[in-house]
Amino acid sequence: MSVSASEATAGMTMAQRLRALLAEHKPLLAAGVFDAMSARIAEEVGYKALHIGGFAVESALLGRPDIGMITLTELVDQVARITATVDVPVFVDVDTGFGGVHNVARTVFELERAGAAGLHIEDQIIPKKCPLLGGRVLVPEADAVSRIKAALSARRDPNFLIIARCDGDAVSYDELVRRSNLYLDAGADMALPLLLEHNGARIDTLPQETVRDLYLQLPRDIHGPLLNVIIPPGCTLADFREAGYAMLANPADSLQAAANAMYTVLTEALTNGSGTAYLSQHSQFVPTPREIMGLMKVDTFIAFEQEHQQEAPRVAVGEQR
Repeated sequence: MSVSASEATAGMTMAQRLRALLAEHKPLLAAGVFDAMSARIAEEVGYKALHIGGFAVESALLGRPDIGMITLTELVDQVARITATVDVPVFVDVDTGFGGVHNVARTVFELERAGAAGLHIEDQIIPKKCPLLGGRVLVPEADAVSRIKAALSARRDPNFLIIARCDGDAVSYDELVRRSNLYLDAGADMALPLLLEHNGARIDTLPQETVRDLYLQLPRDIHGPLLNVIIPPGCTLADFREAGYAMLANPADSLQAAANAMYTVLTEALTNGSGTAYLSQHSQFVPTPREIMGLMKVDTFIAFEQEHQQEAPRVAVGEQR
């Protein structure tokens, strides 16, 4: 007798569900989302897990670049909106944890309360630097380990995933590997070895074959489960599956797609008064605003209203009762 997915996950926390998915999928694909609507679309498409990236949320929520301006409260509020909208596990980029070990502990507490299934925390100094902007500086390894151990101690659900992001590539490949293994030895459930530089050279300046070899080498050098958030040109999903990565995420793809679509349609509307030409060519999934509401499960809300709201006697305008 077969068991449905909903029956199999009944009674499980979102953190337990995330771990079950990681055991089932090699690698698990997580969609990068930044608000409730993008999360709902990702779930509708078929993603089983979602990733909330700091870059994406800071851009979408604050209209600011990824320079560490978002607060814990703002992030937690956004996470809560997203987890209330979808029925799949969500894990969150928390940058450096918003301060010292007490701040890290509170970050874990608040994200668990908001319904998140896990997080990743990194080893940069405060304020951190977005890797795209350069200038990354690492904290001493003892401080980085303290952040990880504080997060591990603070979680109430032992299944809540603690992922250690390492920016050691800003120093050297060997430092990236060494620190990632150190963080796994400290108890992190998974490592996220960022690879945007290789011994002082930007990855995008290297031959694609060299980059591919580096990404495939990481799982051999780092002794534990790995999350990767970049599939560079020349690499495929099959490459990462063969290499043994545990999870892949695409943190900014949906944000970049949304920004390009809005820029195009609004530019057209500024000239013509509407974006009809663009929408007629790019609305195959949600052709009308009503379909957007359908994607947001409006029929479920209408059915709930019809079930629970009694029909009140209607009185015409001007009619005396």
